[in-house]
Amino acid sequence: MWTRTIAHVDMDCFFAAVEALDNPDYRGKPVIVGGPRDSVRAVVSTCSYEARAYGVRSAMPMSQAARLCPHAIFVPGNMARYVQVSREIMRVLEAFTPIMQQVSIDEAFLDMTGCEHFYTDALDLGTQIKQAIKDASGLTASVGIAQNKFLAKLASSKSKPDGLLVICPEDVDAFLSPLPVRDVWGVGEKGERSLARYGIETVEDLRLWSKEWLVEQYGKWGAQLYDLARGIDDDPVVADEEQKSFGSESTFDEDIADRYELVQYLAQHARRVGSRLRGAGKLARTVTVKVKFADFSQVTRSKTMAEPFDDYDTIYNTACTLLDEIDMGMAVRLIGLSVSGLSDCRQLSLFGSDNRNCAIDDVLDELSQRYGSKGVIRGRELED
Repeated sequence: MWTRTIAHVDMDCFFAAVEALDNPDYRGKPVIVGGPRDSVRAVVSTCSYEARAYGVRSAMPMSQAARLCPHAIFVPGNMARYVQVSREIMRVLEAFTPIMQQVSIDEAFLDMTGCEHFYTDALDLGTQIKQAIKDASGLTASVGIAQNKFLAKLASSKSKPDGLLVICPEDVDAFLSPLPVRDVWGVGEKGERSLARYGIETVEDLRLWSKEWLVEQYGKWGAQLYDLARGIDDDPVVADEEQKSFGSESTFDEDIADRYELVQYLAQHARRVGSRLRGAGKLARTVTVKVKFADFSQVTRSKTMAEPFDDYDTIYNTACTLLDEIDMGMAVRLIGLSVSGLSDCRQLSLFGSDNRNCAIDDVLDELSQRYGSKGVIRGRELED
């Protein structure tokens, strides 16, 4: 018996797939997203399956990726565009069930319990989800369906790319037993080494040990291991919590000591953050600037406004003021900007307001959506 029906949807190589969608010449070629090939600090955000065939993986240093796949197409990435496509996909998923939990920009869980009668079977459900995403975005997704989140996510990961796998209750044992213990939630590299000391290398091995022994060795995590090895997971699908902030940051290939150059980056971040804020129909009250220095020490400064805002000038000017409050005695490795204290409605000033800058923001947002983030930029973002 199915106690619940949970679907896990995971987009295939999402950032790289969006780049190939927008640039047809990239299709069928190795694409690496994250920065230029000669960057000494950038890491791979994601890459196409063609690049993975050469051993390129997410979080790999870009320099290593360039050695493994020198003929790849290297792109810096366009987070605003990825967020836009992600929103389109999440709107598609929300049409299937009100209980949708987005867990990252490119994946989500759907609790379909009680909705099964709308579909012939679980395979039909998964097929319709995949087709709806394809129709709306032009992209492919892998879908796993099972009676809980743990199994559904495993199913989607084992069916990549562009796959669909249903794990019925009667098939759980056969599916789990041969898997490496690393596939169990919470078992990272350190946990894998610890379990290997007791000869535990597969889920089947893990099942040989009692719950009492696992708890004695690993505490609460041991109890969780015992349950997951048997396909037991009661974690609910929780509808998304409202986003509490919007942010953007840059890690530099070389440390920067020049304030004017740092201000240029703040201008770029103010544009990105403001665009996301307005796109979500939100207003903010607080601006925060984060600076990480060459020695990895970190400083943040924040300012909260009397009235909510969503315009570029407020975000940018406040960020520059906050930057001036930071002792810049050392070169900077990273600079970031975020806004928080979000709300949905505007508190109008008693003295009225000048909407000129807001109108300019709206026009620039529309141009960016139409022509890309580099279509029109402010002079503040340009090099002197």
